[in-house]
Amino acid sequence: MAEDQERQLKRQWLMWRLVLQYGIGAIVLVFFVTTSLHFRYTPDETYIYLQYGRNIARGEGFSFNAGTLSYGVASPLWALLIAAGTKLSLDPYFVAKTLDIVFASFSIIGVMAFAFVLIRDRIYALAAALMFSFDAWFLRWSGSGVETSLALLLVMLTLWYAYKKEYLTSALVAGLLTLVRPEGALLFIAVLVDCALNTKERATVARSLLGSSLIFCVVAGSWLLYAYVQFGSIVPNPFHAHSAEAFSVWRLWRSIVVDLTIIGATQLVLSMFLVAGIVIAVRKSGWRALKEDGFPLLWLLLLPVAYAVMNIQVVSRYLLLILPVVVIYGVWGIKRLEIASVVPARRGLFILLVVAAVSLAQNQFVYRKWIVPHMAMFELGSEECLKPIAYWLRSNTPAGSSVLTPHIGVLGYISERTIYDTQGLVSPDVMRAFDGMDYDGAMKGRRYQPAVHPDFVVDRSPVPDRLASDSLMSVMTRPFSGFGLAKPDWEYFTLYKVMK
Repeated sequence: MAEDQERQLKRQWLMWRLVLQYGIGAIVLVFFVTTSLHFRYTPDETYIYLQYGRNIARGEGFSFNAGTLSYGVASPLWALLIAAGTKLSLDPYFVAKTLDIVFASFSIIGVMAFAFVLIRDRIYALAAALMFSFDAWFLRWSGSGVETSLALLLVMLTLWYAYKKEYLTSALVAGLLTLVRPEGALLFIAVLVDCALNTKERATVARSLLGSSLIFCVVAGSWLLYAYVQFGSIVPNPFHAHSAEAFSVWRLWRSIVVDLTIIGATQLVLSMFLVAGIVIAVRKSGWRALKEDGFPLLWLLLLPVAYAVMNIQVVSRYLLLILPVVVIYGVWGIKRLEIASVVPARRGLFILLVVAAVSLAQNQFVYRKWIVPHMAMFELGSEECLKPIAYWLRSNTPAGSSVLTPHIGVLGYISERTIYDTQGLVSPDVMRAFDGMDYDGAMKGRRYQPAVHPDFVVDRSPVPDRLASDSLMSVMTRPFSGFGLAKPDWEYFTLYKVMK
């Protein structure tokens, strides 16, 4: 009997050793296969980056319309990476998509690495990586070609180096993060707070703060100086396009509700354990328990608060930057139950496995129920609506023709015509001409005319051909369903020729 128990223990030990040794590889492999199934999903934002990358590679400057400088993307570093690949004679589409998946895969490894240095338990760290790899928002944006995966990897590296007290390196990475997502500056603030609280000697604190700030300013400030000289502003145009017109308590409350809904849709259970872990840690050891381990929680708080205060219209990929912290500290909260002797070690591990199972089930439900159909509908709409309009413009209009449109990515990248946009990404004058009016009212009133005089107009509306008149001749109308995630209502894109 004793020999049988010893053999069983050896088999269990061997199984756990294999899981810990090769588990992360299996997780990344499953993630890679999953994302490859929706590799074709490419949002309009990706094509905007592709257009910038192609023009930079061609020597046309940082521009969407060749030769006309514009600050139409929030991530200059992502545009430059695409441009570098394009300069090597690679297809910018595959450069963006491939880099995206590669950076996303390394982000999963980064989640495991940081979870381990925080929790000091390989099983818990592996569970955190597993749960994050199945996050429905993470799966949605991975492989889409936007900058989010690179931003996630830089977030994890910033946290890693700061936790290891390598503040200069952390500042360098945070500077790069700010060139991918401007919100990365908030994470640098959290790093400075950690440096000030957890460096014992005052002289060392001063040197670390000064050195870190200098490195961050050199990395991020070099681009800001370039942006100010070239564009006359350090704020990217998407910031204005995605922010509300004026602050109000109602909009603040609505922003908070949206943030909580997005986070709760994929990480509700781990959010609860995160809160429980904080409560247990504070009750047992006071607030000093969070002094060293808690600075990422400041980043978790700062980002949604900043979005709410600035009235940014939040989408899931914006909040994806803090979801690794929710996952890791949710697992940390479960470990706190064990450390505080609230539950024994075996029961803590059982709770971890149950939470992992519930989290995977929740995320697979959201992913299969809403996200996969949304991606399929969006790609179908792009193929049957936006791309045919773009190809028609490229084949039937002379070079140099101009087009006004609410969505510039696909149309601009494929048509290779001069693009004006109603959101103000590359045409701020158009947004100013709308003067606070909504899109429908501005298009019906042709408020864009004082700013631009396009040869063609593309209109998006639930009603086809609504702008047709003697001066706007309808060329084609295509239906599109896929913009909304919960309610993908049908809309129509109508191409008009301006009769001059």
